[in-house]
Amino acid sequence: MIRSSISFSLLLALIFACGCAPNAQKQALDSITIGELATHMNFIASDETLGRDTPSQELKITCRYLATYAEAYGLKPIMPDGSYFQKIPVEVSKISEIQTQLTLSDNQLSQNFRCPFDFTSTSRSRDGAASGDVVFLGLGINAPDQNWDDFGDLDLNGKIVVILDAELPADKQTQFRSALRNRNSLVRQKGAAAVLTVINPEQEKLFTQNNTTFPNNESMGRFRPDYYPPASTSRPAPSTNQRPANQRPAVLQVQIRHHLAAALLNITPQQLNDMFAQITRGLQVPAQSFPQKTVSLNIKTQTRTTHTQSVVAYLEGSDPVLKNEYVVIGSHPDHLGVRNGQIYNGADDNTSSCVAMLEIAQALVINRPKRSVIFGWFTGEEKGLMGSHFLASQSPVPIENISAMLNLDMICRNPTDHLYLVAANLLSTELDASINKINDQYTHFTLDYEYEDSDHPDRFYRRSDHYPYNLFGVPAVWFFCGTTPDYHTPNDTIEKVDYQKMLNVTKLTYLVCCDIGNQPDLLKLDVNPKITTRGPHNLATQLNR
Repeated sequence: MIRSSISFSLLLALIFACGCAPNAQKQALDSITIGELATHMNFIASDETLGRDTPSQELKITCRYLATYAEAYGLKPIMPDGSYFQKIPVEVSKISEIQTQLTLSDNQLSQNFRCPFDFTSTSRSRDGAASGDVVFLGLGINAPDQNWDDFGDLDLNGKIVVILDAELPADKQTQFRSALRNRNSLVRQKGAAAVLTVINPEQEKLFTQNNTTFPNNESMGRFRPDYYPPASTSRPAPSTNQRPANQRPAVLQVQIRHHLAAALLNITPQQLNDMFAQITRGLQVPAQSFPQKTVSLNIKTQTRTTHTQSVVAYLEGSDPVLKNEYVVIGSHPDHLGVRNGQIYNGADDNTSSCVAMLEIAQALVINRPKRSVIFGWFTGEEKGLMGSHFLASQSPVPIENISAMLNLDMICRNPTDHLYLVAANLLSTELDASINKINDQYTHFTLDYEYEDSDHPDRFYRRSDHYPYNLFGVPAVWFFCGTTPDYHTPNDTIEKVDYQKMLNVTKLTYLVCCDIGNQPDLLKLDVNPKITTRGPHNLATQLNR
């Protein structure tokens, strides 16, 4: 009995020496609950936040919500100005409705159509003008080896191309996925001046029922970090009868309503609906040229400078020395906003991870690791990883002192016991070992490395906020549950959330953060012989992967 008491006293002493109270880890894990995850989810992914586009007032409100809870839970500001926000200046544009026009001319008669009532430009960040004869390409598939070719020998040089936003049967969607993805690129290669996409019947029905128009919200172009190399201007050698690629202007992209499409194609609205129905059955709609019809299109935009912002906060580590080293946890609160009157709530992508981070913060305050933890709720992930590129390149702490970055993006769907790890093995075997150790002890996911390869055709390695940290030589992993048919659609809603899976991923991330945060040294860079130290000197090597 005496020996047992001494042993217990020694154990208590060791626990307190590590900076942890008895049962602190259990208390921390117990603080992560489905109820609290759901509470935050029900606000951030609600219709009232209007899909949190970048930039938007709704995204700013969401960031204020996250910062308020981060402060309430005990996280501190880390930005030099003492705030919880890292502001990023951006230029935003919207269409000038008065100056934007589309004119259809046919045998000396002209009809003028108005934006946003009859059409809209999908490129709100640039002006443009085009004029040419009309060519109809049906669905716009070029797959002659699969007995479907809408292009044939039609001359598209300088033409205004019309295609249908129709949906093929499920089996043919898979069969022609590549052809559909590449159709705009092929239209551009063939010298078209503009592409007019006819909205699908469901969208047309919504517009008619609700008496609404195309939205004309402010938007910004894709973000490109300063340290990225200039985009390549090289193109394959042009074939005959085509302009050289370096002289070919960008193709204007426009969406049009059904009454405008019917006027362009000399058909009735019912005949247009029949075309959509035909494609839905997997049947090709004949392509056709309309040399007697000419479209003149003029797009004008209005631009102003504003800002968007990430939420950045930190929890100081418990060790007086190791608190000057860091683990970063990140996610993105932005999504796709409102499109054609439909809200893109983004419950899985990526409200799930934002609220998980709030629960992780609450748990870490209870059971604080030796290293400090930085929380980054990154703005503009959907616009090119804007916030994570910005925070990694303008880090408030030395990038060399960051042991690892744990990225959460889409964590509440698909089989409950399955989890993808992206990039876990690319810089440090110790990062992957930590995840596997914790998972074996606690969460028991089947860990899937399918997307680990940076050359995977879906390029997931480059598609989320872990990537900028990898570029700087910081070991980073993306905890990811995979895409679903609801990905980037209005159907990614709260009702689809698997809270048990979300809870398990949240606990796994918390425990991995503690494990890395309490290790005696920074994670070793032992995978890529070209990446042996952290810092911006790695950018050239990593960007050329």
